[in-house]
Amino acid sequence: MVILTLRGITRKFGDVTAVDDVSLEIARGELFFLLGPSGCGKTTLLRLIAGFYAPDAGSILFDDHDVTRTPPHRRNTGMVFQNYALWPHMSVRENVAYGLVLRKIPSSEQNDRVSEALGMVRMDRYGERSPNQLSGGQQQRVALARALVIRPDVVLLDEPLSNLDARLRLEMRDEIRRIHDETGTTMIYVTHDQKEALSMADRVAVMDMGAVAQTGEPRSIYDRPANAFVADFIGETNFVTGRLTRSELPLAVETAVGVLHSTVEPVEDLAPGDEVVCSVRPEAIRVSDPDADAGEDENEDENVMAGVVRQTVYLGDHEQYSVRLDDGTPMKLVDHRPGRRLAGPGAPVRLKCDASQVVVLGKPG
Repeated sequence: MVILTLRGITRKFGDVTAVDDVSLEIARGELFFLLGPSGCGKTTLLRLIAGFYAPDAGSILFDDHDVTRTPPHRRNTGMVFQNYALWPHMSVRENVAYGLVLRKIPSSEQNDRVSEALGMVRMDRYGERSPNQLSGGQQQRVALARALVIRPDVVLLDEPLSNLDARLRLEMRDEIRRIHDETGTTMIYVTHDQKEALSMADRVAVMDMGAVAQTGEPRSIYDRPANAFVADFIGETNFVTGRLTRSELPLAVETAVGVLHSTVEPVEDLAPGDEVVCSVRPEAIRVSDPDADAGEDENEDENVMAGVVRQTVYLGDHEQYSVRLDDGTPMKLVDHRPGRRLAGPGAPVRLKCDASQVVVLGKPG
C-alpha cells in the first residue's frame, strides 16, 4: 500500500478537457472515493492513475516514486472493472491466478495466494466453476480476488456495483469495506452513487466538469457542502435564494419568505448585499400547524416559512412531503415517523428549521 499523490493532473480529448488540474493526496491504506455525475472525469482520472492514459500535464506519485510515464503493467495496481472482465473459458481459480502467471510466480506460491484471495472474498468453494456459473455478486467477488492476489500497491475500482441489483449492492458494500479493513490496501473507488460513497468511504472527492469541487469525509461534505453543486449532488436539499444582510455569525439572509438565520461558518468569503442561496436538507425541516402560537421554542418565528402541501409520498419507513412556499419556492421534507401524518395535500403548513441546519452558499453563476 502506498500514499498516492496527484499534482496538477490535466487530460484533454481534442477540445474537451476531461480532467482539469486535479491535485489530491490519498493516504496510505485509505478507501478513497471519486464521486460525481456521468461525464465529470472520475473514470478518466482513475484510468490515468492506472496508466491506461497519459496526462497532458501534471504528475502521479506512488509514495515518492514518479509513475507518470510508467506503463500500467509496471505500476502494481489491481483493477476491478464495472463489467467484471472475467475470462469465460477459464475456471475461477484460473481467472484469479492470471496476474500471477504473467508475473511468473512459482506454481506452489500461486496456489497458496489464489486460495488466500478466494478465502478473503468468501469464494473458496467455487474455485473450479466457470464464471458463467456464478451470480453477478459472485463474479464481482472473483474480480476483486483477482485484483488482490497480486498484492497491489493500489486497488482501483470502476463502478464495481453498478450492474448488481439493490440487495446485492448493499451486501457488496459491506464486503468491500470488510476486505479493505482486513487488507489495509489503498483503494480508489469510482461511483456516481452518493449512498455508496457516504456509507463506505474514508474520504470523498466530489468532481464536477473535470475538476474537484470538494474533498473531505462523507459527513463533513454532506453537512457542510462547499457550493450549491455539492449540496445538490450529495443527497437531496432545498434551496432558498436571498440577499445576505449580516456576514457575522449568526448569518442573516433576507428572502421572499422571511429572514433565515445560520450558525454555520460559510466556506466562501461573503459580504452584506451578496446574493446567496441557503441550503436546507429535507430531514432538517419540521412541520407545525400554521395557526399554532409560535411560543418560546419558535424563537420569535426565526427560520419559519409558510406554505401549502402539494404532495405526500408514503415509503414505509418514512414519508416525503412536497410543499410550495408562499412565494412559489418548492420544498421537500422527510418525516421518519410516518405513522402520524403531518398534513395532506392542500393543507397550509409552517416549516421550521434550526439555524445550525442552514448552510449559506454563494449564488452559482
